[in-house]
This record gives sequence, structure tokens and C-alpha cells, in this order.
Amino acid sequence: MFEDLPYEHPLIWGTGGGNDIVSATLVLADVCRAGKTADLAGMCSPGAWHTYDGKPEDCVNRVTAGTRRFIPSRNLLEKSFVDHKVPELLSCQGFQSKVYNFSSRFGTQRLVDDVTTLIRKENYDGIIAVDVGGDILARGNQDPTILSPLMDFTTLYVLSQLNIPSTLVEFGLQTDGELRPQGCAEILDELQSTGVLTSTRTLLLDDPAVHVFRSVYDGIKDIRHGHTAHMTLQTLTATDDIHTHYHTRVQAMDKKWHVSFPLTLEKKYFGQMFLIDAQRLAASRPLAFPYKTPLEQCVKSKLIVNTSSEMDGLYASVEDSCVWVALYPQTVAGDLRKEVLAYGFSRLEDFANAALVWKEDEALIPFSVRRQTVGPFTVAGTHKIEQVVIELDRILAV
Repeated sequence: MFEDLPYEHPLIWGTGGGNDIVSATLVLADVCRAGKTADLAGMCSPGAWHTYDGKPEDCVNRVTAGTRRFIPSRNLLEKSFVDHKVPELLSCQGFQSKVYNFSSRFGTQRLVDDVTTLIRKENYDGIIAVDVGGDILARGNQDPTILSPLMDFTTLYVLSQLNIPSTLVEFGLQTDGELRPQGCAEILDELQSTGVLTSTRTLLLDDPAVHVFRSVYDGIKDIRHGHTAHMTLQTLTATDDIHTHYHTRVQAMDKKWHVSFPLTLEKKYFGQMFLIDAQRLAASRPLAFPYKTPLEQCVKSKLIVNTSSEMDGLYASVEDSCVWVALYPQTVAGDLRKEVLAYGFSRLEDFANAALVWKEDEALIPFSVRRQTVGPFTVAGTHKIEQVVIELDRILAV
């Protein structure tokens, strides 16, 4: 499938979190089958904190069995993590590829610099970025149904800044529940008419690379089942449109609410792989921008399109203040929104120093909690809200 790409030793980069690094093993397997060598990378969630053999995460981290993930509230809580199993699972398939995690916690400029250093050290001659589902193709406020854009658009921005050729491979379109049929059709028409879509490939169930992908997925699905990889594999045997439901959750502190919505996967995309000029795509996507902190990315992304994100209900750090990021999208509405915010404020002091909410949600803040409005946001908490207000002023001024 990818033997004609002009790379002999590429880095294969799963653009998002979740199981993207697992899905990227399909591309890795095909590249290596052609007699080339490749390494693998994925993104750290900006709403989590990671350690690597006991060392705190840096911009570029080598993944081993000793990699761990935590939710960085005032009560640090370890969470399940699939990436630490990937090196062993690849080894069992006969691959000796190195596996990396890239972190956006220190801002995009340092990430660009450190990935550039890695590229020079490992002599990569290209990057093949892999997105499964389509969220990285979203156009901003034209596609308000995306669910987790932050990691993908960090990757896209970084690719646009690297002095190395890169190709984005997109497959399993619609399987992550993020792009709706009309949006998919419009985006593919746009990418084709502008030359950003460079070619297509066909993905078949009996392809050896699919067997590797399925084997690695089978090794992690008990930890994180995920929807995208599972449905992508299902589309390879389906003969008609698939009508299903996407299950997701809303989180506040230590509690989750499970919600679902109907989803249609269109047969015309089954087994289709799209090769895209990553740098030209980045130039046309408003969510692919630079930032200094994950909170800055989250806030600015929400101002472009008030959609779900990886930071919803989790935490950001501002100096020594832990901030509960309660910028829930409009899809969290009515009684559910009231319940989520009420529970979050009832446990605020147990997990965070301050909360960041939309200004229109100010009526849901308990009367006894201090608050200050900054643009379209309100910062609330019993103490340490001033430094959060200063940081928001800085973000909105940029």
C-alpha cells in the first residue's frame, strides 16, 4: 500500500490519543513489509500526566512497559494506558521498532524543537502521520461534532513546522463518530479540488498489515476497547451502511455520565485510505495553531468551535493552581449540564483550586464561591483564582 512513498526510514505518527497509536501499527507493518525500517509515535493526552520508568514526561518520551498515566488533580489517580503494551506487542509480531510518546504540555515550540532533534538523531527521512476516523480533517465551526481535536491538531501544526516531508494517511472515515456524512463529503471534495488529497489506497481484510493491526488491537482492547479501531475492522467485512450508536462520557471530578448518539458509517468509505499533503492541510485548518500551554490550546479551540475536547472535565495547571476545566460544549445541555456542574462544584476543593466555566454557566456556580469574569469565561473557586485570571487575560490577548 505504501511502498511507493519516498521514505526509507520514516517515523509513523498516530496523530491523536486513545487507540491511534495502535491503528498506526497497520501503516508501520506495511512499510516494514516493503523492506524498509520505521519507528512509531503517538500523542500524550493533554488532560493526563505520564511517567516513563519513573521519570516525569518530557516532550519526547521513549515508551516502555514502565510507562504510566495519571489524572493530575490534587488527588493524583493512576489510569489505564494502552501505549505501554505496544512495544511488546510489536516485538511479538517480529518488529523491533522504537515507540515514542510526544507531549504538548510544554507548548508547541518546544515540541517542534525536540521532535526535530529526534529526527536528526534517528535519521528519519519522512513522517507518515496516521489518523483514523477523520477528526484531523475538521474545518472548525463547520464541524461542531468532533470530540477530541486537541492532539490531532497539535500534530498537524507540528508537522507544518518541521523541515521534513510528511504524508497524512486517513482511513476508517467516520468510525470515531466525529464527522457526519455531509461534512465528510464536503471535506473530501475540498481536499480533492485543492490538490491536498494526493492519492487513495484500498485496504483489504486479508492484507498482512491488517493482521498485525488486529493482533495489536486484540492485545489492548481489554484495557481500552475504543470505538474507532473496532469499527474500522468491522467495516472491512460489512456490505452495507452501518447504523450504530457512539458511546461517550461526560466527566466531572471522580464521576462519569454515559451518553450516546446515533451514528451512520457509509459503505462508500469502507476500506478506503486517503493520502493527504499534511503541510497544505495544516495551512487550511484554523485549529492547527501554536500555543504555549494546553490550557491556551483548549481555550482558543473552544472559541473557534465549542465542541468536546480531551480537556473537558479534567485539569490544567496555572503556576501552583490546579484548574478544573469545565468548558462543556452545548451538547451537554439541560438537566445533564446542571447535574454535571453541580456535582463538580460540590467536590471542587477535593480535586482542584479553581474552576473555569463559560460565563453563561455562572448561574450554576454556588453562591458562596468566589468568581471573576474574563471575556466569555468565569473563573470560580475559594482561593488561587487570581493567577488563573491573569493567565486567561494573557491567552485572550494573544
